[in-house]
Amino acid sequence: MRTEKFVQKMILVTSIVFLVFHFYTAYFGALPRDGQRPVHLGLLLIFLFLSDSIKPGRKAIFRGIDIILMIGSVISLSYLIIIWDDLQTRLGIILPMDMVLGTILIIALLVATGKVVGKSLVVVILCFIVYGFWGKYLPGFFHHSGFTYEKFINLTYISTDGIFGTALYSSAWYIVHFIILGAILQESGVGDYFTKLAMSVFGKVRGGPAKVAVVASCLFGSISGSSIANVVATGTFTIPMMKRCGFKDDFAGAVEAAASTGGQIMPPIMGTTAFLVADMLGIPYVRLAAAAFIPALLFYAGIFMTVDIYSVKNGIGKSNEALPNAKEMLKKVYLFIPLVFLICILSFTNITITRAGLYTNIVTIAMVMLNRETRLTKEKIKGIFLSTAKSTVPVAVACAAVGIITGVIMGSGLGNRISAGLVNFAGDNMLLLLFLTMIVSLILGMGLPTTAAYLVLAVLVAPALTDMGVSPLAAHLFILYFGIISSVTPPVALSAYAAAGLAGANPTQTGFKAFCLSISGFILPFIWVFSEELLGIGAWYEVLMAAVSALIGVFCLSCSVEKFFWKWRITIWEQGFLIAAALGLLIPGIVTDMMGLVVLMLLFFYHRLRDQKTTANV
Repeated sequence: MRTEKFVQKMILVTSIVFLVFHFYTAYFGALPRDGQRPVHLGLLLIFLFLSDSIKPGRKAIFRGIDIILMIGSVISLSYLIIIWDDLQTRLGIILPMDMVLGTILIIALLVATGKVVGKSLVVVILCFIVYGFWGKYLPGFFHHSGFTYEKFINLTYISTDGIFGTALYSSAWYIVHFIILGAILQESGVGDYFTKLAMSVFGKVRGGPAKVAVVASCLFGSISGSSIANVVATGTFTIPMMKRCGFKDDFAGAVEAAASTGGQIMPPIMGTTAFLVADMLGIPYVRLAAAAFIPALLFYAGIFMTVDIYSVKNGIGKSNEALPNAKEMLKKVYLFIPLVFLICILSFTNITITRAGLYTNIVTIAMVMLNRETRLTKEKIKGIFLSTAKSTVPVAVACAAVGIITGVIMGSGLGNRISAGLVNFAGDNMLLLLFLTMIVSLILGMGLPTTAAYLVLAVLVAPALTDMGVSPLAAHLFILYFGIISSVTPPVALSAYAAAGLAGANPTQTGFKAFCLSISGFILPFIWVFSEELLGIGAWYEVLMAAVSALIGVFCLSCSVEKFFWKWRITIWEQGFLIAAALGLLIPGIVTDMMGLVVLMLLFFYHRLRDQKTTANV
């Protein structure tokens, strides 16, 4: 018992050191000798292995393994900092000690990955490791000269192309500050305010609880960075409300799953992977957020309109439950100050993302301390420390673990061959290349968290798109979107499965309906590749026209999903006309827009005339 209490204190101390370390380096600068990444990863591995060692029911032998791996990883990471100066003059020479400690760190990372990211990523990493050593025995496309163990350790442990590459740098330098922001907002109660605000505004309108789920998940999901965490955080309240209002179990779960998934594509924060995307592209984050804004609005508009159409179709009215007072909620609108501050500081100043995150956290702490309800107590502060470390662990471990894959890809040249192979297979058919890219993105996204899936796709697939002439911004957003919405894509729709558990619904049916609710997210990426107005690129009137026509197109998609147009149930043939109208309106251009509008108006007047004839006959 004493040992367990001591370990709990060590876990808390580690989380405090972790947060203070990142606040300190954000203000005074990164550690010398490239120590930022090893210290960042080391503190998180200490936190993870200590936390796992005191889990109830854990056998003594596994607790001992956790402690051994923790100590080994700390030694391996400390060793890199110590020999940093020596590495600059070695000229690629690998010593026996490098191989021993590199092996220990890789094993520790694989175990950590299995604990917090999932066994699927471990399997993928092991496949790449095997490929690195045995690729010389493979024929044709996959053949390469093969690795020696020295080369493998150099690529993954010593160089900055492996574990300590761009991804871990992003996690250690600025992603962590937005995880801290999310922890402050959640522990202080500001995160709950977003849900209550949505309830007060939309709770009393037609199909209100489902619309609350859409808006609340949009607001909360932008900060949380995890669709499953978003489902649990907001779905606990919204799903029971939807069911009591008359929504079917599977539809209620699908609404929450689809809306929670979209949080990662909604500015200003877009979860955390977006900061990594901006870094990979070498562009200001605010430019990426601006490009993602219109597609994110269209995605949520599609879910919102589908919910409204479903409510009309099934006669679902307002909620009878007691809801927060809208006027009282609007009095607390100042709780949006951190997000507004973040947008302004990124848009109108030249400070780094890291400093922007630091200052936003300071402003947020000051703001929550002014209100009695959100004021930080001793327990809330403790929660912020622990929540920050716990939420950062999966991100940092995924970034470091994917670095092993990146090292193998770089060393074997596989990335260039896959990119060239996709381009050759597609020939001059851009649509075929995009479709193949979508399939690869969805498959990887089903088994990996967003950050890990994006990193693998950015190395393997994105170059194929850019080689075909797609702009880097459009290409990276394309793979990011499909990596994200894979969580509502059957057969492995993880967000839908989590929501189905809360709703008491069939997971397969929930996943299928979440997929249908998210249908615009499967079409919009194809549109912006061919015409970038939806990314805010072009003259303002072209962007505005593209956004408005796309919004009408999304409405047509929503109607086709529910087989219900305006106030009429429609046949499968009319559903086909609506899909055709939607595609015409989604594709920017006067001709396609007019074609889509003509089809839509013809369908509308057809039903009006039919109603008039029916009335006349009566």
